[in-house]
Amino acid sequence: MKIKAIQYVLFWLFVTQTALAQPTNINLSTTTLVASEPFLAINPTNTLNIVVSWMVLDASTVYKMAIKTKVSFDGGTSWANQSIQPHFSSTWNSADVSMQFTNDGMLHLTYVDFRQSPDSGGVYYTHSTNGGISWIPPVQVWNGNTEDAAKKPFDRPWIVADNSGSVNNKVLYLTTKPAPWITSPSNRPYLKFSADSGQTWSTYRYIDTTNYLVGSYTSPMASPAVGPTGTFFAAYPSYNTSQSPFLKFFLAKSNNRGGTFTFNDIIVSPTIAAQPNYKKAWHLAANPANSNQLAFAYIGSAYGDPDVFITTTNNGGSTWSAPVRANDDAISNGKGQDLIWITYSNIGTLLATWRDRRNAAGTGFSQPTDIYYTTSANNGASFKTNKPLTSYTLPHDTALLLSDNAFMCSQMLNNDVYATWGDVRTGNLNIFFTKVVNDTLTFISELNHTDNLSFSFYPNPANAKVTVKSSNSVFSVSICDLLGNEIIKSENKTNLSEIDISKFPSGAYLLKIYTANRYSTQKLLIQH
Repeated sequence: MKIKAIQYVLFWLFVTQTALAQPTNINLSTTTLVASEPFLAINPTNTLNIVVSWMVLDASTVYKMAIKTKVSFDGGTSWANQSIQPHFSSTWNSADVSMQFTNDGMLHLTYVDFRQSPDSGGVYYTHSTNGGISWIPPVQVWNGNTEDAAKKPFDRPWIVADNSGSVNNKVLYLTTKPAPWITSPSNRPYLKFSADSGQTWSTYRYIDTTNYLVGSYTSPMASPAVGPTGTFFAAYPSYNTSQSPFLKFFLAKSNNRGGTFTFNDIIVSPTIAAQPNYKKAWHLAANPANSNQLAFAYIGSAYGDPDVFITTTNNGGSTWSAPVRANDDAISNGKGQDLIWITYSNIGTLLATWRDRRNAAGTGFSQPTDIYYTTSANNGASFKTNKPLTSYTLPHDTALLLSDNAFMCSQMLNNDVYATWGDVRTGNLNIFFTKVVNDTLTFISELNHTDNLSFSFYPNPANAKVTVKSSNSVFSVSICDLLGNEIIKSENKTNLSEIDISKFPSGAYLLKIYTANRYSTQKLLIQH
């Protein structure tokens, strides 16, 4: 009996540890047909309040594509309050949902409601003041039959919000583009804004302009973002031989609600993945903890198969780094990545998530997949070891060949990663959600150099000074920027060190403590 008891305990420990090592994936949509392209938002006034929205077609939507939302008030453990956004004609379908909270806790949502034959529809807006439980009746932001009517400007709308606390605080920005069948060079990205919580919207303008035109690029989606000081950004592609012989991605930047733009090259002549069926949309993100930092991700094939490439800027978009391959599987192994999403956490950690085929036996698109993630605390100079978000490798299905399901969505809050995506483990395309706690900040390039030391520091976030306490009486402390450049160093011969940070700009930093031949790194947030 004693031996059996020990065996039982060992078995229980094994099962428990195995379960703890696997992310828990929650099926939010539970549809019997198809659900795709989810979006995720976290309430800044109550971070336990999470909302996920997606497109769905099944019996609950009377077999028309519609927009559903679900709400959690316990950080993603349980979900309820499923809502369906209304159609504006009995024969219309909905698509392309996006959401963002403003810093007052209001949740803003946009989607397309349309009929393709004959072409009708537009972009609609609604908001919720109770964390996604209920919604105001949607209003039309864009009438696709009267505004630039020949181009049907209601494809892939994105909504982003200004949460800077500046004069533009709570301004909403909406980008969109003409219908996919509108040929270049007429297919150009648009922008509108609202300064009154979506009650009224500006007239549209094109984001691209002379010398910075989209040109003949066939799908010129603009990916928008707003920085922590209220600057609006949008990234879009361009191929116009009268401007440049190369494919480019441009950054458009405005400090006056899109009244005027300045432009910079993000990347010139990228090797965009050409393999069919892969979901190769790009994504722009702005660091809420540092107004000079942005990141841009795309699916490229510089090494022969689709990989996740990320380029970043530390000077507000004027110059950008050489693209870094974020997925760490073997180079040129034929195992393609796609379905990219990037975002920054509230303390400046860069998160990338994507769909990955590294665990499949074969090569090409139609292989089993996982959802993977990685993070960077030095604005993309290096990335941590990739880790899966899916609980097991997922089967392939022809449903993944559909033109929908082109995006996943993820967010990061402090050290927690939240992600949502569509997969076919149930035999139908469903929306899944997971939350994982990211581990300590250990970079791929630092794996052989870091060692955990016994120390603490407080407060964090800090304002005037930070106090470091160590179990070792001889140590030194450095504060570095996210590129690792040392800003200040303090030598100590006691177990306490106080460092004056009152003159440092608000933002995210690295605090490094050294003793003997060892050092450890932690994230420090300065807020004034």
